[in-house]
Amino acid sequence: MSTHGGSLQRSAALRAALLIGLVGLLVTYARPAGAPPPLDGPIAFESTERGQRDIWVMQADGSGKTNLTDDKIEDIFPAWSPDGKRIAWTSGGRGPEGEIWIMNADGSGKTQVTFNAFSDYNATWSPDGSEIAFRSFRNGNRDIYVIRTDGTNERRLTDDPASDFGPDWSPDGTRIAWTSIRGGHSAIYSMNPDGGDVRKLTPDALEAALPGWSPAGDRIVFGDGFCDTCGESDVFVMNPDGTGITQVTDTPENELGKSWSYNGKRVVLDLSSLNLRHLSKGDIAAVDMASGAVTDLTNTPGISEEHPDWSPAHARAAEATQATRGSGPGGSPGARASRALDATVFFGPGSRTAVLAYTLPGPGKARLGIFDVAGREAACLVSGWQPGGAHEVSFAGGERPQVFFYRLEWEGLRATGKFSLGR
Repeated sequence: MSTHGGSLQRSAALRAALLIGLVGLLVTYARPAGAPPPLDGPIAFESTERGQRDIWVMQADGSGKTNLTDDKIEDIFPAWSPDGKRIAWTSGGRGPEGEIWIMNADGSGKTQVTFNAFSDYNATWSPDGSEIAFRSFRNGNRDIYVIRTDGTNERRLTDDPASDFGPDWSPDGTRIAWTSIRGGHSAIYSMNPDGGDVRKLTPDALEAALPGWSPAGDRIVFGDGFCDTCGESDVFVMNPDGTGITQVTDTPENELGKSWSYNGKRVVLDLSSLNLRHLSKGDIAAVDMASGAVTDLTNTPGISEEHPDWSPAHARAAEATQATRGSGPGGSPGARASRALDATVFFGPGSRTAVLAYTLPGPGKARLGIFDVAGREAACLVSGWQPGGAHEVSFAGGERPQVFFYRLEWEGLRATGKFSLGR
């Protein structure tokens, strides 16, 4: 891999936990010892295990591999829907027979979305699950298009002589990041969902490609060295405006990945050598975004596995209702919400800090308020869009003992509970 200068040196912040001091009542707090971490969701990927290239899924640790397509047609580039219930993919390979399809997470209900004589792949879903952006090769050029999941209202977003590919939709739906080889160099760009307000995010020297938004929308992961004369690729991360470019991995292997775990701690990727036209045989691996440590999840010699995508719905709905239980003062169980929304209250040293751990069934607008016994809101801990999965926030009470109530709201659902501080 080439040297990119001092401004792109590996940041020490990615090798340690990031501590953020927040103003007011919202503070960070570690999950109590002994509480099991929430499970990451399944990973979809393509594999040649049965000869032809099919779409498979497996658990986050590489176990439980299941073939979802198992046909004689090349099936490539899987992409989970935002709710984790469906998978878009390309059936027909990379050539003109390649069309965008959608199926349920178990492989049932296969439905064709695009019907043309072009090469369509690199599907990415809009956050509300109503549209899919993809790369299409038409009239000798690769551009980004958008289509509704029912196959209607197709629109062209890019119109440049250079190749445009690898789109990824931001979690809030306001931007699409993608790769373009404009000016002879591969770089990451972003645009509005209508194709307007195009911004270049990475310098030419990086030869960057394949952007992927973090679940919170505050970071974009990508790979460098995407050119015929480049060395192996490593994983980088940056802010949505292209600032703060930081290298995450630095190994002799080739690493390219764009899909994050639901909690934003890991990215699933290809371990393979790179050619501009094709990614050669490799394994599926995961990189810890804090330490840069890479774990091979498949390690299957002779089998090509690539283009993994992590389900944004952590551990499925059944597992999402099994949030970790805490203990209140004196060993009493923490408050639990309904089956749809699950919340638990932990307590810090001296019982003056409450940690509210909650699980959202999927991405959406959430609000978490704290109220006193008179019904007055003491604090609003969360207000805005959040990814699905497990979250934690903390509330620091005053010096005197007091009873509080919490109210968690998400997409029309509500969960409430009571806890005491300072006793």
